[in-house]
Amino acid sequence: MLSLWTVIKESFLLSFGQLRNNKLRTGLSLLGVTIGIFSIIAILTAVDALKNDISGSINKLGNNLIFVGRWPWAFNDTNYPWWNYWKRPEASYDDFLKLQGRLTKAEAVSYSVYPSASNIKFNNEAVENIDVVGATQEIADVFDYNINAGRFFSVSESNLGLPVAVIGGGIAETLSGNTSNLLGKEIFIFGQKVKIIGIIKKEGQGGLLGMNNDKDIILPYLFVNKVTHLELKEVSPRIIVKAQQGVSLSELEFEIQQKMRSIRRLRPIQDDNFALNRLSIIAQGFEGIFYVLNIIGWVIGFFALIVGGFGIANIMYVSVSERTNIIGIKKALGAKKIYILLEFLFESILLCFWGGLLGLVIVYLLSFPVSSASGMSFVLSFKNGVIGISIAMLIGLLSGYLPARKAADLDPVEAIRTV
Repeated sequence: MLSLWTVIKESFLLSFGQLRNNKLRTGLSLLGVTIGIFSIIAILTAVDALKNDISGSINKLGNNLIFVGRWPWAFNDTNYPWWNYWKRPEASYDDFLKLQGRLTKAEAVSYSVYPSASNIKFNNEAVENIDVVGATQEIADVFDYNINAGRFFSVSESNLGLPVAVIGGGIAETLSGNTSNLLGKEIFIFGQKVKIIGIIKKEGQGGLLGMNNDKDIILPYLFVNKVTHLELKEVSPRIIVKAQQGVSLSELEFEIQQKMRSIRRLRPIQDDNFALNRLSIIAQGFEGIFYVLNIIGWVIGFFALIVGGFGIANIMYVSVSERTNIIGIKKALGAKKIYILLEFLFESILLCFWGGLLGLVIVYLLSFPVSSASGMSFVLSFKNGVIGISIAMLIGLLSGYLPARKAADLDPVEAIRTV
C-alpha cells in the first residue's frame, strides 16, 4: 500500500522531472501562472507602497492638524451650491489673530500664504522653481522642521516683519556645498535683501505627494505682505491649527467651527463660509484610485491565470497519457484511486506553486530598482506572498482535478496494455 508521504514524495520527484525533461513545454505552461501571479502581486505591492508613502507623508506633517481655508479638499456636500464657494472670503491675517486668541484646545495656530516667486539670487547665481512660504513664527510649532544649521525666526522677527529667511536643504545645496557657509549671508527675493538664519535638513525625494521642504524658503508673513502687497485669492492663505495633546480632531474641529462662525459673525441660519480640512482627506481621495488599480491587477491576473490553468491542465493530460501503463501497474499492485488522484493533484499543485513562486521572485527583484527610482519603498510583504502562493496552488488544484480524475478512473488491465 502506498502511504500519503510516498505519494507526495513521488509527486515532487515526478514534477521536478517534468521541468527537467520537458523544459520548453513546462516553461510555456507555467508562463501563464507566472504572469498572472506577477500581475496581481505587483499591483498589490504597488498599492501598499503608495498607501505607506501617503501615510508616511501625512504622519510626517502631523495627523493632528486642522487647515482652515476657503475651499474644502473634498466636495462631499452635494446639496451645497458650488458657486457659493467662490463667494467665500479667504482666511485673513485678522481671522488668524482672532482665532488664535479664542481657541482653548489648540497647541499652536499659524498663518501662512504661498506667493509665487520666479527665483532667488545669491552671488549672481539664481535658484529656480522655489516654493515661497510667508508664515507666522508659529508654523515652526505646527510643523516639526528639522533645522540642520542655524535657527527658525523668532516671534519678534515675525511680528516686526524682518527680512530673514529659513531655506530648504535643496536650495542650500544648490547655492553652496557647505551649508554652514550660508548662515548670515544675504539673498535677493522680491527685489529685497534677506538674511539666511536657518537651513532645513535636506530630505531628498518627497514620494508620491512630494511633501518635503527642500525647495522651500520660509519668510515672515508680515515681511512678505509688506514687499509684495498680497492679493489673498492668489496666494492660497490658510490657518493651520494643531491640537493639544489628548484633544481629538473632532473636538478641535467643533471648537474652530464655533469660533470662526463668531469671528465671521454668521447667523445661526447661515452656512459656514469657510472650510475645515484634515490631512486624512488626502488619503481618502486616493482610495478610489487604489480600488481601480486593484481591480486592474486582478483582471489582468485573472485572464493570465485562466491561460495558465489551461496550460497546466494540458500538461497534466499529457503526463497521464505518458504514464498510463505505470498507473495500471500501480493499481494492479493495490494502489487505491484516491492515491492516484492525489498523486496527479499534488503534481499539478506543485507545478503551479513553482510558477507562482517565480512570479513572486520577479516582483521581489523588481522592487529594488523601482524603489530606488521612485523614492518610495516597494516591499513584497509576507501577506502578499501568501496570497500569491495560495492563488497559484488553487489554480493547480482546479487545473489538475480533471486529469487526475481521469488517471484515477483508468482500468488497470487496459492501462497496463497501453504502450
